[in-house]
Amino acid sequence: MQNVAQHDAETLIGASAHTTIDVDTVLRSVLFIAVFLLAWISLHPFSSLAHPLPAVTEGGDLANQVGYSAVFLTLAAWSSYHQPARLLLILRPALVVLLLWCALTVATSWEPALAGRRLIFALVLLGTSAMLLLLPKNVRHFSDLIAAVALIVLATCYLGVLLIPQLAVHQVTDFLEPEHAGEWRGVFPHKNQAGAVMVLLIFIGLFVARMRSLMLGGLIVLLAAVFLAFTQSKTSIGVMPLVFILATIISRSRKPATGIVLAVIVLFAFNLFSVGTVIFEPVQRLVQSIMPDATFTGRTEIWQAGVQAAAQRPITGYGFSAFFGTDEVVYGLGESATWVNAATDAHNAYLNLALTIGLPGLALTIVWIVVLPIADFYRGSREPETAPLQLLFLRACLFGIYASCFESSIFQQTGEVWFFFMTSAFGLRYASLARAAA
Repeated sequence: MQNVAQHDAETLIGASAHTTIDVDTVLRSVLFIAVFLLAWISLHPFSSLAHPLPAVTEGGDLANQVGYSAVFLTLAAWSSYHQPARLLLILRPALVVLLLWCALTVATSWEPALAGRRLIFALVLLGTSAMLLLLPKNVRHFSDLIAAVALIVLATCYLGVLLIPQLAVHQVTDFLEPEHAGEWRGVFPHKNQAGAVMVLLIFIGLFVARMRSLMLGGLIVLLAAVFLAFTQSKTSIGVMPLVFILATIISRSRKPATGIVLAVIVLFAFNLFSVGTVIFEPVQRLVQSIMPDATFTGRTEIWQAGVQAAAQRPITGYGFSAFFGTDEVVYGLGESATWVNAATDAHNAYLNLALTIGLPGLALTIVWIVVLPIADFYRGSREPETAPLQLLFLRACLFGIYASCFESSIFQQTGEVWFFFMTSAFGLRYASLARAAA
């Protein structure tokens, strides 16, 4: 295993030598870009919102299933020829226990077939994001590829707004949320998803500016920032400055405990002053006194229903990713809860986890996606060649952690933020292993 980790130290993390263009490099590059475009542009770009979405209890999106399965199998075949033992290094105990717990919740779910399908698909996404980071030959190669992805996504979004605004900008004819009319969404199904990806592209632009080209990175940042402003995504715009502040504090602190405790405290505070408003009346009164919209654009209604449901099955929950959209919720919560009945998620990933995999699953997930990535950041090398990449991964993880307090982006099916969140967490893990081997 030490030899395998040492090999990692000589590839993506820890090396920035010139990348030779050959067949292997071209194959790696095409696969890398294709996977990211699948995750961010998807197989259904510029979808119409004028009609209701299909029921989530049906067989799922066949195109996505085939697309992601094909990508997964291709990466698996490629990895089998390039030291597949490297993937075993990221199967840490916390992740293994979490996945076993998720499998248990499938068995106890009120929709076991749905929960089982979604768990399998989640494993495909996990495997894809882990193998993806083995493709770039070094940090400079990674920066070139991620810059290309960013420019393709931005160009596609802007062209959509310019040429087909009826499919790239929210309209008054939208079936579910006509109140968002005029707000940009680009290739994405919703302006909040577009806003979240634009924040990630800003992080990427800053990384490219430090790693490869100030002009190119600055262009990515500018284009993403302008598009972000036109999405009017409050969550993304509000969380981004916090991420910059926390990432600066964590990167300058020498003690891992300081960064971990700070990240957990902020996460607790976010949830206390959001979901906590439907649990603790004093918190609700405090938020009402300082916020113009203490309902968080209608989220409190769904949070209240979610908290009540989670209290009925606190241990195993209702099954992996199998609560909202099921017949029991759509038709069983009463006629007065129309917003809750129609909701596709809890608009809070941590409440969503409590509902679907129970409080033990929620705790294990927090350890895996909050505690361990920050610990890995401290264990990683702080060399000038790799520091920008690790900072990119840290910012992406922090954004995923806090944006998830208002959107259900953890274990989301084909989620744009969730995909880069996983990739960044695995990237920090690879970085820590590379330093240990070195």
